[in-house]
Amino acid sequence: MDNERPTRQSTAPPTDPPGNSGAAHLQNVFSAISWALLVGVMFGGYALLRMLSGGDGLTDHEVQFFRAGHAHAGVLNVIGILYGTYLGRTMLFARQQVAAWLTYILGVALMSGGLFLHMAVGEPGKGSIGTTLTALGGVVLAITVLYLAWHLFRARNIGSANIGWKAYESGERA
Repeated sequence: MDNERPTRQSTAPPTDPPGNSGAAHLQNVFSAISWALLVGVMFGGYALLRMLSGGDGLTDHEVQFFRAGHAHAGVLNVIGILYGTYLGRTMLFARQQVAAWLTYILGVALMSGGLFLHMAVGEPGKGSIGTTLTALGGVVLAITVLYLAWHLFRARNIGSANIGWKAYESGERA
């Protein structure tokens, strides 16, 4: 019996179920992108500081809407980190999670970008294309947050481990 070779166990990592490939790793990707975007928000704060201290002659209107755009971008970006993390607690498939997260990011861009646009083209006390985009961004964000809340509610009785696999096994397509 000394001549027998031990059998070798497979060390390949388990694969994700069909229809849910990569879903387990999406939250890391969402978070990594959000953290990287946060650097852009920090640069925006630095740009505002340079404009204010350099005496570039920004009007009160421009300062007000630059600050508002910057603050909304920062706060909504940090919430985006949470949004991506909580998507992983739903029974949504990978493509649905990506679509939801990208839609959330679109809402952030519309809301904060609209404030920056209004800073550039708007007039004090009047609406502009920027204020319209800001409102549209608010609607998009409300829809994406309610979408997440609904899918978190649907997954309320499922533990956080293997949610994607359970959704696949049950045939749930959300």
